[in-house]
Amino acid sequence: MRFPDVRAKMSYMYDNGGAHVLSVRLPAPLESRLDRLCRETGKTRSRIVKEVLGRYLDGSVAAAADPATPPGPPKDAMRRSGHARVEARSLAMHRVIAEKLRNNPGLLEAAGENIRRWRRQGVDVTAFAEWEAILGRGVAETVRVLTDPSEEGTRLRQSTPFTGVLTPAERRRFYEARRS
Repeated sequence: MRFPDVRAKMSYMYDNGGAHVLSVRLPAPLESRLDRLCRETGKTRSRIVKEVLGRYLDGSVAAAADPATPPGPPKDAMRRSGHARVEARSLAMHRVIAEKLRNNPGLLEAAGENIRRWRRQGVDVTAFAEWEAILGRGVAETVRVLTDPSEEGTRLRQSTPFTGVLTPAERRRFYEARRS
């Protein structure tokens, strides 16, 4: 679809380095949510908008715009190795978990209880102590780790204490997204 009149109404601004500057008006509720995310992650508005726009343009967030389609691995996930596909799916799932945690901070306690239960059952891994420390630092730090695409974030997500947060239907959609 083309919008021939849009280009005529756009004005271009540049920063001192010659990069394009985009000015966007946000509805108050969206601005409030963006400010909350800035506080929780310690990131600037600009950084968050760039990250989200980049993911959207890459296709990994485009599916999230349609509520019937869960955010899942990027569309190129089928070309990735099996391990990279699993990591991409895990990160996408943990982004949904992070949003649920933002809306329900009580999930921190549920994650802590999962760790305690596993230890009572005789399961204990080094990452559990790390997760306990992360959970103890609150929602913002936990969200940061859940959505961290680094090797460290990937390693910690492999021992996630947030089992049970996604419904079986939500999990199934992530796994089915790989096949479509």
